[in-house]
Amino acid sequence: MKRAKKALVFILLAVCACTAGYAASPPVRLKDIARVLEARDNQLMGFGLVVGLRNTGDRSQNEVTQQALANVLSRMGVIPQAVDFKTRNTAAVMVTAVLPAFVKPGDKIDITVSSVGDATSLQGGTLLTTPLQGVDDQVYAVGQGNVVVGAESFPYVKQQTTTVGRIPAGGLVEKEVLVTTSKTGTVTLVLNQPDFTSANRVAAALNRAGLNAEAKDASTILVSSDSGEDYVALVSRIEAVRVTPDTIAKIVINERTGTIVIGENVVIAPVAVSYGGIDVTIRDVALVGDSAVASADQYQTVTRARLDKTGAKLQVVPATPTLSQLVRALNAINASPKDMIAILQALKKSGAIKAELEVI
Repeated sequence: MKRAKKALVFILLAVCACTAGYAASPPVRLKDIARVLEARDNQLMGFGLVVGLRNTGDRSQNEVTQQALANVLSRMGVIPQAVDFKTRNTAAVMVTAVLPAFVKPGDKIDITVSSVGDATSLQGGTLLTTPLQGVDDQVYAVGQGNVVVGAESFPYVKQQTTTVGRIPAGGLVEKEVLVTTSKTGTVTLVLNQPDFTSANRVAAALNRAGLNAEAKDASTILVSSDSGEDYVALVSRIEAVRVTPDTIAKIVINERTGTIVIGENVVIAPVAVSYGGIDVTIRDVALVGDSAVASADQYQTVTRARLDKTGAKLQVVPATPTLSQLVRALNAINASPKDMIAILQALKKSGAIKAELEVI
């Protein structure tokens, strides 16, 4: 019996007769899977210059950089004698940022700086004061600071992108985006991932918490309270409610990095597999006691696993195991991620995997 269990751990592609699955998903706070409809982010963008580069900026033929630099110098009281002011220490960049809801003037946000010319690196540069505008062409923040690109590349290490950098807390908020909240004591929740089952569970959990909730569609839930509490207290009470969201059966594969992410509800239909010259056979064997006459209750069933390196025919496995057993078996014999990806793709092609397979 112990040998049979030990063999099950080291099979290449295990299809077990027993039923075992992933642990149930734990409940999460509602604030982690949903948001208030009115509390949304806003995107900002601006055009600026990065100076202080070590001859890694835009080439002298870049007229956009020349004109922008001339405009900056003119505002500072320095008028260039010629428009073709040449320098390789300056780069034209686009500055982007996300303005969260409820931020106030004076708060700081992170900004991203990206080269728009032919600069080779923004390492060591400084972003000059850059207005950041919204889609309504109004200035909501101003960006400035030293650009952080990252550590320099070492030999035999893949070259990283040095034409994009970040400035932590480099954006200073100048104008607040007003958020209109409900005055009727009703809060509209929006799920981050729309799902009818999840929306129904959220509404049920809120009703159990003493609130009046109704799911309107796969992502929208209307919540109200009869206690007359204020808006902030009501939202705080809603965010603290815990619920278990539903997930679809899905496998995500990144073949470039060898990353495999397997969803909770992924299972495999009965299947027999041969991989790497090894055939796996798993079946139940009936054993009889020592008595001369064996009755029905003296029969015992154990699971036997056998690995053959011959070209024997595969046997159909009459079971419906879960993918967790398959992955545990592959990990137990140190199968490479590339081999696991090939096996999962073949199983999906054959229809054995009852899940969505996404390759990124």
